Amino acid sequence: MILRSLLLAGALTAAARAAAAQVDSLGRPALQDTTRRRGAKADTTSRHDTTTAYLPTFPAAILPGPLPLGARYSFPLDSLVFTNAATLSDLLLHVPGVYVARGGFYGAPEVVLYGGRGGQGIEIYWDGMPYLPMGRDSVLLDPARISLAMLERVDVVVLPATLRVYLVSMRPRSTVPVSEVRIQTGDYSIADYRGGFHKRWRSGAGLSIGADWNAIAGVPGTPTTAFNSVDLWLKGEYVPNDRGGISYQILTSTWERKALAGVVDHRKEKRQDRLLRFFLAARPDSVGPGPRIDGTIASTTVLGDSAVADRTVAAARLALSDTWHRASASVAMTSGGFQRSWGLEGQAAWMPLPFLTLAADARHTAYTLGRVGERAHLSAGLRLPFGFSAHGDLAAGKDLDAPALQADTAQRATDVAGAVRWDGRFASLELGGVRRDPFSPMGFAAGLVGRDSINGLGATPRSNYVTVQGAVRPLPGLTLSGWYFNPLAGGGDFEPPYHGRLSVTFYSKFWRHFRSGAFALRAEYAFESWSGGLGGVHRDSLGNASRLPLPGATFSEFNVQLQIVGVTAFWLQRNSRFFHGGYVHGLDYPRRAQFFGVRWIFTN
Repeated sequence: MILRSLLLAGALTAAARAAAAQVDSLGRPALQDTTRRRGAKADTTSRHDTTTAYLPTFPAAILPGPLPLGARYSFPLDSLVFTNAATLSDLLLHVPGVYVARGGFYGAPEVVLYGGRGGQGIEIYWDGMPYLPMGRDSVLLDPARISLAMLERVDVVVLPATLRVYLVSMRPRSTVPVSEVRIQTGDYSIADYRGGFHKRWRSGAGLSIGADWNAIAGVPGTPTTAFNSVDLWLKGEYVPNDRGGISYQILTSTWERKALAGVVDHRKEKRQDRLLRFFLAARPDSVGPGPRIDGTIASTTVLGDSAVADRTVAAARLALSDTWHRASASVAMTSGGFQRSWGLEGQAAWMPLPFLTLAADARHTAYTLGRVGERAHLSAGLRLPFGFSAHGDLAAGKDLDAPALQADTAQRATDVAGAVRWDGRFASLELGGVRRDPFSPMGFAAGLVGRDSINGLGATPRSNYVTVQGAVRPLPGLTLSGWYFNPLAGGGDFEPPYHGRLSVTFYSKFWRHFRSGAFALRAEYAFESWSGGLGGVHRDSLGNASRLPLPGATFSEFNVQLQIVGVTAFWLQRNSRFFHGGYVHGLDYPRRAQFFGVRWIFTN
């Protein structure tokens, strides 16, 4: 399969080069300089243009908007590099109310839980296509197994009880080739080697290659067992102009986790995702927005897991969209997908007045076994004087939580959220509230076993929550930021009371011996804390269920990064306060666990 992908990527590149080399069929003679001084020799220098060119790329597969202020968290490439996030789960922790159930240190499961909804709590899209759980994790994904090495942007759209995560793969624009090398090591024989190469030709052809290899020897006697993973990514594209293009990419992820009797099961799995995409636009971006057609043919293969049979699932998606200066609308049809037959969805956003934003989306999904799900979401935002703004969301639906479970049936829920926000020159503050309907999640993530196996999440009653988030910049380069989340009534598993995260960050480019932007220093101290709560449901061999506790905890970390031109050195330490405990009942987290390394970027 990888050989076929290499041949297809090479064919795209060769076709693009051939197209660029064709003679002008209009028959017009090339312009020539006929003014030559007597006796002067002919110019024998090369006519090839070696200046850097910036070419059009595929439109980013994200929610187009406009969206109300505060509805979307965007993490561009700079944020992915200069951050404490080692995995996608780490990145999502910056969203208020997210709980990352870590089964241990490096390589352990890091399941993201939000809204007390299990599988409904998080949706992940890779370049517009749903990234669905399919293997042993067919109920709930582990976002820590999705490598950040191949991404240039992550967008998170927050609904009252769901996170929609849009992953955008690298889209090189410059004709200057870019290479990346990253080496990381740390405690317990951590080893991480990452490499990448990106090249665009003036014809519009492009080639991107990425590899990420991770390993740890494990911490003896703890849930952090020996782990190894390999992620390989190949992408070939041809985008001659901003009115159309085609690309093909393949992402292969292979990983293995060793067992610890009674605590961690042995897991070995390989997943391969393939996407063939195209787009056609009615007019170029230089003229203005307009209608566009986007199409994707995708397939996912999961194999090599002793717990589930090998399977391959294909899906196709066709989307029609139009964008105006203050509005957007789209409709998309999807056929196939794991445990899905077909789906229809629509989206619209409008800014009728400079201070008012309205957005809506809805979808209908036909699952296997004749099951059907429907969801709708409305949001509105209002800009007020003196830096104030307000936004609200209404999400309603009757949908499945875990389609892979045949016993799962659609549950009806209506959730409401609202917030008031203030943005000033040196500070910002948002105060919000959420009300969620009762819900009974189905199943749980594979891999989090613990002292007592977590077989599922308990039913969540009607609940009310309060959220606070903000940032203060008292001095140039110094930022204090954080969020706080607390269930005032109700609440469920992994929604602990008084849950918050606070960070103090210093970021500066004060060393002026280098050209602007060549030097940067970032240092961060952050801690996450919560009080005791509920930590899942355990069912014994007789089927008797009991609720597991989630002890209160406080974890802190240090992160220092130094960049000089294209070299970035980094150091990160987790659980720096020697706290003895864990994120999941019965799964201890090592103390003062650290890793460090260096990253080079070459442009030649």
